[in-house]
Amino acid sequence: MTENKTVKARVFELDFLRGLALLMMVLHHLIYDLRFLLKLDVFAFQETWWFDVLLQPFFLNIFLIVSGISCSFSRSNARRGLRLLLLASALSLVTFLASEWSTLNDYIFFNVLHVLAVGILLYAWITRMERRNRQGKDRVDVVLLIASVLLVWGASWLPVLQNAGYARWWLIPVGLVPEMTRTMTDYMPLVPWLGIFFLGTLIGRRLYVNRQTRFPNAPGWLLSAVMPVEWMGQHSLLIYVLHQPVLLAVLYGLRAAGFI
Repeated sequence: MTENKTVKARVFELDFLRGLALLMMVLHHLIYDLRFLLKLDVFAFQETWWFDVLLQPFFLNIFLIVSGISCSFSRSNARRGLRLLLLASALSLVTFLASEWSTLNDYIFFNVLHVLAVGILLYAWITRMERRNRQGKDRVDVVLLIASVLLVWGASWLPVLQNAGYARWWLIPVGLVPEMTRTMTDYMPLVPWLGIFFLGTLIGRRLYVNRQTRFPNAPGWLLSAVMPVEWMGQHSLLIYVLHQPVLLAVLYGLRAAGFI
């Protein structure tokens, strides 16, 4: 009986989906490093339209939606959001200093960590107002849905505003980027990605009210099969921060040894 309850309490599907999206991102960065940093003529498909328009956004959507759902499981989204904001700011500072002091030209001004930090903090504020004003759950859900739709729809206006000359440095987080000599790596603006995150919070509020897996009767063989990817999902932040330095160390080590 105890073992059965433990299995039911695991929300393995969220960890698996988060881990799968993370695994695809690690592979994407590996391909990028080989092709653009080590200048190897491999993996040209990364520059095709279907990779940019279909494959990469698909896994980013999964990651953001699962991250939004996870807000329903957090004891303190405000604390979690602040920690993530500090980490995202530190990552931006490190890449800025590394690029300024070396031949690299890869700056992280605003990426998925920044989007998640802003999204989690905004959701913490929304739910705090919900508790303080005792607003109905349906009303907050409608607000989240409208915000999601407007942010995703707003992406279609970014090229119009960009061409109209509204791009400024301080609008980079929104998606309006001025002309610059620096290269932004992993750039992800709030429009439309914050809308995808809010969609995840809405799904979490509706489908994971009891904070339990939606597949309590999943067979043991399935749980065992997804365990490695599930583990990655459980340690997603640590893997996200460390994977690129580790990849670069291994790849440049292999190059120094004459293997690539």
